[in-house]
Amino acid sequence: MNTVAPDAELKTRIAEIKQRFAAEDHVLTIQRDDGLYRHLVIEKPKSAGTRCEVVTWPGALAITGYTGSHIFRRDDDMIAFFRTCMSSGIAWDADPRFWAQKVQPHGADSGLVLSYAGDRVVAHIKEAAAEAEADYPGLVAEVEEKLLSRYSTADLDTEGGVKAALDAFEFEGFRFNTDGWEFTEYTYWFLYTCQVIAWAVAQYDAALVPTG
Repeated sequence: MNTVAPDAELKTRIAEIKQRFAAEDHVLTIQRDDGLYRHLVIEKPKSAGTRCEVVTWPGALAITGYTGSHIFRRDDDMIAFFRTCMSSGIAWDADPRFWAQKVQPHGADSGLVLSYAGDRVVAHIKEAAAEAEADYPGLVAEVEEKLLSRYSTADLDTEGGVKAALDAFEFEGFRFNTDGWEFTEYTYWFLYTCQVIAWAVAQYDAALVPTG
């Protein structure tokens, strides 16, 4: 049974970031609001060095600051794009998988969105070996020695290294089938950036609602 669940893992990480973000007392300031040209500043007043800025122009939204820098392109009005992507209109409901496709210039492959998920890959390896042990007695011990041991020469610290090690591994006819394995995960700061954008859009919309 496959117990490695990237989707559940992602939901947990997003929930943790939401909780952390909610406790950080951010403030939004609208510096410019001229049609599709906007300049929004997000700060934590009591914490130095935590300023980030969201700038939009026709067809693009850029965010830069302590979260890192990303440019998203999709629709003329990117505030409207992110607003409609939040399911059921719930503020803060970011959609990193979909939003990652809009990062320029190379979407999720830009190098700032995804990183190698080493712990998850090790979990995949252990699970696959354990499931096959009955048919290949001694497999778990062999995997431990040849791949997972501190004395192993296998490179499990990079995606390329682990894929090469898995391709080279063979035991009594057993070979790893990595179909369906996810070797990467969204970086913490990309997920955090998505959270900042979702929150900023909600705050921007709230600021535009007439009082009284």
